[in-house]
Amino acid sequence: MKKLLPLILILVFSCQTAKENKIESQPTLQEEAIPKGQALLESSDCQTCHHAKNNLIGPSYTAVAMRYQQMDTAAQYLAGKIIAGGSGNWGDVSMLPHPDITNEDALEIARYIMSFQQK
Repeated sequence: MKKLLPLILILVFSCQTAKENKIESQPTLQEEAIPKGQALLESSDCQTCHHAKNNLIGPSYTAVAMRYQQMDTAAQYLAGKIIAGGSGNWGDVSMLPHPDITNEDALEIARYIMSFQQK
């Protein structure tokens, strides 16, 4: 019993110290790795018509990025299209406007879409 007492004291002390040193929860690496544009895109209705690699109702993000990769102002152009909508650039189907998306958020989404030229 006398040999167990020091062990019990060590366990009790170390448990108490661990509680005192508890750090506020930090975002996981996965949460940190999701770019703002991706998070905005995933929370919008974009995925109804678009996919990363496959054409659905509208073109894939990869096709959009490849088409505009040589355009210096591609992100700004696409941000305008996201907000205003458009037609005729990818066939007969019109893209619905998204007037509730801010310019800043549309630009983040457009930058994310343009990153698909590298994937």
